[in-house]
Amino acid sequence: MAGVAFIILFPVSLIDGKIAERRNRAESVERQFASETSGPQTIVGPLLALTCEETFTEERQIMRAGKAETVAERKVGACPTGYFSPRTLKVAGDLPVDSRYRGIYPIRLYRASLEMKGEIEWPAPPASDTTNQRAWKQAYLVIAVSDPRGIKSVSTSRSADFDARFAIRDDLGSYKSRKAGEALPFAYKIQLVGTSSLAISPVGDTNEIRLASDWPHPSFTGNWTPDERRITREGFEGVWRTTHHATGGQTVWEKQARDGTLFKAPAVAGVSLFDPVNVYALSYRATEYGFLFVLFTFTALALTEAIAGVRLHAIQYLLVGSALAVFFLLLLALSEHISFGRAYFAAAAACVSLLSYYLWHAMGSLVRSAAFFALFVSLYATLYVVLKSEDDALLLGSLLIFTALAVAMIATRKVDWAAMSKRMLHAQVPPAPAAQP
Repeated sequence: MAGVAFIILFPVSLIDGKIAERRNRAESVERQFASETSGPQTIVGPLLALTCEETFTEERQIMRAGKAETVAERKVGACPTGYFSPRTLKVAGDLPVDSRYRGIYPIRLYRASLEMKGEIEWPAPPASDTTNQRAWKQAYLVIAVSDPRGIKSVSTSRSADFDARFAIRDDLGSYKSRKAGEALPFAYKIQLVGTSSLAISPVGDTNEIRLASDWPHPSFTGNWTPDERRITREGFEGVWRTTHHATGGQTVWEKQARDGTLFKAPAVAGVSLFDPVNVYALSYRATEYGFLFVLFTFTALALTEAIAGVRLHAIQYLLVGSALAVFFLLLLALSEHISFGRAYFAAAAACVSLLSYYLWHAMGSLVRSAAFFALFVSLYATLYVVLKSEDDALLLGSLLIFTALAVAMIATRKVDWAAMSKRMLHAQVPPAPAAQP
């Protein structure tokens, strides 16, 4: 029996490999879809970018009348662009989710409508000295998106006069007249398409990020958990509130913008579209309980042999165990085409029917076959509950093992194991040949 049990567990381990192969295939299809459309999105901004112009004196040596003479010449050149984070930033986003399919593999695609508004404080003029003089040249807003292919539209919700404040222009008059500390409001709307997740960097001194969707299974990701969350069957809503004390503020964002590392390790608040009915994860977890199926079934068969006097052959154990192993393969194959619940019911119904019909003839009794039918129904029902209750899986599994042990001990409490061993031994030893006359 032990040998047959180990033989059965070998194909179960092969099914684990098949599950991993199918899962990798599904992930590859999702990556390919993202490469053709747009992938997970991260948004950093807006930041006020001010190009800098520097007027400096350059000295050079020239020869005049046979003598070296130093000549000073005033020149104009570019100096590093300044990046300034908003004083306040509010982001409100709605993420309706659309399920697409590439073959049999589902892909979650969202179309986000984001409104970003707040105020940016006009900075002081760049530092100058008596030799070098610096001044701001052009001003514009920078909103960085990790996968720009997903940008469908960008629009302002204010008047044309608002746009002129940030228009790129050569005339410095309007900028010279601005005072340091002057608040410049902004408000933009962005239509953005992405897959899997959306993350937003809180670049302001004070930030409020509010995301809502009709997807009922969010997984909040990033560097902060939401200060407020609401999750229902109709969707979710999350609200994050942070300040520059938590993000590092102006110093961090300006350095990342200048170095071009805004997406290298961004501090973000975001959400992933988690799929609680991941058929590959559930199928893999189901196979982890395969040894319990074999253990309980073989124990029940052995107890039947011990108590009812039924004799079973090793081949019969092997066939019963094979049917138990095939269940996990059926579950994987069916769940790729129909919902996991229906796939589980169909695979379990097929295997329970086959096992019950086979044992009806092997046991020679309808009552015993009905008892095994009840056992198999209980096993598959319990496994389904365990799969759906991930947090309580260990507790339920432990109670299941304890219950099986208690039933075996109570059912065999009056069995004379010594006498049974003698009977089995005598049954296996052939009688001595009769003496020849």
